[in-house]
Amino acid sequence: MKKSIFTLAFLAVMAFASAQSLQFELNGHVFANDEMVFCFNEEYGELVQHMQIRNLSDNDLNVVVERDEVSVAEGSINYFCWGMCFSPTVSVSRPPVPVAAGELTGEDALAFHYMPEESTGSSSIRYYAYDPDVEDSRISIIIVFNSSENVGENVFADMGCAYPNPASSAVHFNYELSAGVRASVAVYNLLGQEVLKQDLDAMQGQVVLSVTDLTEGIYFCNLKVDGRTVKTEKFIVRK
Repeated sequence: MKKSIFTLAFLAVMAFASAQSLQFELNGHVFANDEMVFCFNEEYGELVQHMQIRNLSDNDLNVVVERDEVSVAEGSINYFCWGMCFSPTVSVSRPPVPVAAGELTGEDALAFHYMPEESTGSSSIRYYAYDPDVEDSRISIIIVFNSSENVGENVFADMGCAYPNPASSAVHFNYELSAGVRASVAVYNLLGQEVLKQDLDAMQGQVVLSVTDLTEGIYFCNLKVDGRTVKTEKFIVRK
């Protein structure tokens, strides 16, 4: 009986997976529906998260992108580009962009933009992609845009640039903190996944992070005070 129940459950999951028409991808990574991605990638004063869409079906699809602001910092501005770049007041793209059967869009086809302006902290925005005429084609992803926060009066925290950059075996950062501050550094890849973390015990010094287990690419090192990001530095791993 248990085996029969397991078989039915497995078949149900496979049926759902096979019915999915679209999926979000980036650099070979496939995202689950509603997966959360942390964005630290700054381009020309904006935080930008690129994304790709794959058409898993045997038919051409006309895909629109829709934005849902889950939690947005007051004063910040966000918009997205899909076929063209839309005004911050536009939440649903028009016209739809055709994606051929089995096709994966280019890395620059879809981009989510965020301008902190004078705001600090993080903002969470859910984005949907779907063909309005195809049932069950809707997929979603949550982008968390992280901008540096103020550490408050009488508190100081700073981190220097990465060196060497590019790094092949280890990357170094000089840092300085106020007395009594609980701080750490965390390294994220382009997908927003935390790959390294180290607590900072001294008020000042140098943190050395081994990158031998990291693949080549771009990474972001965040200086965190009481769990809040106060400084972000970008570096490259090249071997």
